[in-house]
Amino acid sequence: MKNILEENRNVKLVASFSNANETINYKGFSEIDVLLLDINLPDMDGIALCEKLCKSHNNLKIIGLTSHKQTSFLKGMLKAGARGFLIKNTPAHDIIAAITAVFNNQEYLQAEMKELLIAETLKTGRHNSFIPKLTRREQEVLKLITEEYTTQEIAEKLFLSPKTVETHRQNLMLKLEAKNSIGLVKIALQKGLV
Repeated sequence: MKNILEENRNVKLVASFSNANETINYKGFSEIDVLLLDINLPDMDGIALCEKLCKSHNNLKIIGLTSHKQTSFLKGMLKAGARGFLIKNTPAHDIIAAITAVFNNQEYLQAEMKELLIAETLKTGRHNSFIPKLTRREQEVLKLITEEYTTQEIAEKLFLSPKTVETHRQNLMLKLEAKNSIGLVKIALQKGLV
């Protein structure tokens, strides 16, 4: 991503961050027009960070980034204030097109994500039959949540940090469109995921 931005003459890479904490503490937001924000961060949920940044920096325009082709992530980012959404392995010209569109006060969604949204909207009558793709780790975390393990217990059992477990929990809630852990368990059981 950095290489793509550095090689393009129409875009200037002002700063890059490796986690949410670095991003929040950055003092030069007045120089940034568009921020590419990963949904999966090591220290915070990207959607929560998007909401926080949009509230504290009115002129900042955010494009969400993820490797998951899930409409739940897209909806979460847009609801949090993002102006665009990209899949990580996107060709360079699409990344530049997204930055340009968002910079010019337009929204940007890749054709692929638009198609997924339309397909999901057309399926609303059969919405309950939609089963999201879960990663192996998400499946493990979900199983332990349904077995009433706490975040700390899940972290110890899977050799993860509690923050990582919480990120997986947030991703599961987004993917399954659950409001809390009880809803998560209920939906997981309805869809036969556990």
